[in-house]
Amino acid sequence: MTAPVPLQDAMPTTRGLNFYREDRNLQWLCRTLMPREVFERAEPHLVAMGEAAGGVVDALAADADRNPPVLRAYDERGRRIDEVVHHPSYRELERIAFSRFGLAAMSHREGVLGWPGRVPHLLKYALVYLFSQSEFGLLCPVNVTDSTSRMLRLYGTAELGARYLPRLTTTDFDALWQGTQWMTEKTGGSDVGASTTLARPEADGTWRLWGDKWFCSNANADMALTLARPEGAPAGTRGLAMFLVPKYLPDGTKNAWTLNRLKDKLGSRSMATGEVTYAGAVAWLVGKPDQGFKQMMEMVNVSRLANAVRAAAIMRRSLVESLVHARGRAAFGRALVELPLLRQNLLEMLLDTEAATTVVLNAAAVFDGWDAGSAEDRKLFRLLTPLAKYWTTMRARWVASEGMNVRAGNGYIEDWPNARLVRDSYLGAIWEGTSNVVALDVQRALTREGCLDPFLGLVSRRLATVSERGAKPWVDVVLQALEAVEQQVRRWPDLPKPERELEARPAADTVYHILAASLLFGDGQTLREQADDCRKLLVAILYARRWLRPGAPNAPAFSLRDLAWLDAMADWEPVPASALPPREGPATP
Repeated sequence: MTAPVPLQDAMPTTRGLNFYREDRNLQWLCRTLMPREVFERAEPHLVAMGEAAGGVVDALAADADRNPPVLRAYDERGRRIDEVVHHPSYRELERIAFSRFGLAAMSHREGVLGWPGRVPHLLKYALVYLFSQSEFGLLCPVNVTDSTSRMLRLYGTAELGARYLPRLTTTDFDALWQGTQWMTEKTGGSDVGASTTLARPEADGTWRLWGDKWFCSNANADMALTLARPEGAPAGTRGLAMFLVPKYLPDGTKNAWTLNRLKDKLGSRSMATGEVTYAGAVAWLVGKPDQGFKQMMEMVNVSRLANAVRAAAIMRRSLVESLVHARGRAAFGRALVELPLLRQNLLEMLLDTEAATTVVLNAAAVFDGWDAGSAEDRKLFRLLTPLAKYWTTMRARWVASEGMNVRAGNGYIEDWPNARLVRDSYLGAIWEGTSNVVALDVQRALTREGCLDPFLGLVSRRLATVSERGAKPWVDVVLQALEAVEQQVRRWPDLPKPERELEARPAADTVYHILAASLLFGDGQTLREQADDCRKLLVAILYARRWLRPGAPNAPAFSLRDLAWLDAMADWEPVPASALPPREGPATP
């Protein structure tokens, strides 16, 4: 973190910071998770993105947020065009994301950013983490364009791939076509099986769709992957097929869909979300007709990782804003950062942010393993993505709100970034499934899809690396929680469904904290061996104590002894082993 702003500056700001250079935790994670040659090739791009995110992207994002898109339904001759008109600031953000950095193309096209081959998911999501600290909304179009390409590569015909993939994956902004995914309907909401959109086959191999989609993110997209029920198909999700619906047909005529209106949203104001009617729209089947829902959920699961990354980024930006403000502003004769209650807020924000960042980047590394052919990583990814999405998006709301509270009155004013961070944070827990829906999906992954044993193996391996004596009692706390969760999951099949469902959310909470703590402990042991530094072990212990072994009722979350190390943890200064708290009496000051 940068040096504190002089106290005579009454309103310190983060404007102009390089978000990568300021983030020692992100630097360390990238250096540790990436092979050396990959990191050396990646870091210049991370530096460039950090500079853009703290400068031009931040300024453009604030401008685009104040000037949301509008719908131009008809042209001057009265023809239906359904054009979404964006502010120039948003269009420039698109150029930075899609063209300059190639965020939607780098997993599908070789040579993006000069990379020899395709860019690893780990680097892609690290870049997204930096970008989304300033702009949240645009990263939905980036992600759904990316995942549309993935679905076409995996399940589309060669003809569809040849026609659309070059346009979806180009970094030439003027040639780019953006993709999206539309499945939610008025009748369905989270119950996708209640969808009523109808699909009828045509003699030429195409299909025609009739129906309405209620939440259509990236409403200005050039093509949508959508769910519809072929005539005669069974009810529920088993009867849904996936279709590609372009806005314009190969002959250049506009397809039979109408964009009825744009949503007036609380957050992600820069990005257009609308309501769409298919009125005999021409579509192409993607994959097998009875696998549409399964394919769409695979697309959603990838999107959940992007969602979790954005939530972790909101936490990080809120933490940075809070630290800069607290160190540069005085009250009652002292810098705010010296006040114990505020230090407690900052420490909890730091722990949540660091945990979320290591979870999402490790999930990205698992994604790379899955794409390289690892069956175990496929199962881990199936669990880690809903798990990360579930907790980080909920916790981002708390961290963003605390960040606003730290800045107080100015935090509530739209001239500062806090209000936008709070507004954007609320969307994450709704996108790609509400918290209840995603917690049930975590439960399903653990019980029905064979993800429990790979998860147990991952956590056990990470905890087994810890040899630091002062940390081992706290490793035992995590292991005890792991044992309890394993017993709970293994008895779920014998429980009545309502009783089992009631356990989904508290269990998902605990599973996330076990994962986060085990990754932090593994990171901590690595840093201890690299630099004789117990900083990350202290973070791991405090996190495990906060979430897996809470203290007595009405006791403070942290002791004065803990709070004394806040500045060292924030600045990545070495922390000695003597700073590690004993397991006895963990919550007493």
